[in-house]
Amino acid sequence: MVLQGKKLLVLWLFIVSFISFSSPAAIRDKVGVREKRAIPNWSMSASDFYGWVEELRQLAAYDKSEELARIYWAHFPIASQLGYDVPEEEE
Repeated sequence: MVLQGKKLLVLWLFIVSFISFSSPAAIRDKVGVREKRAIPNWSMSASDFYGWVEELRQLAAYDKSEELARIYWAHFPIASQLGYDVPEEEE
């Protein structure tokens, strides 16, 4: 009876260790490994407005400097005092 209990204990330990070692691999396969996102390398500071304008023009992202100014100044609290608000629609 003692021998049977030891066999059962060894079998139980084997099953538990097998499950614990195999489940991280199974989870990793299901989830997949996320790649880190590359951070864009902007050589300008956040306050370098004309640098941003030129960089965006080089990337062909925007053509109008008025629209660029509106987008840029929208990120600052002082923007409401600069006159770059959205124009009211004319009837």
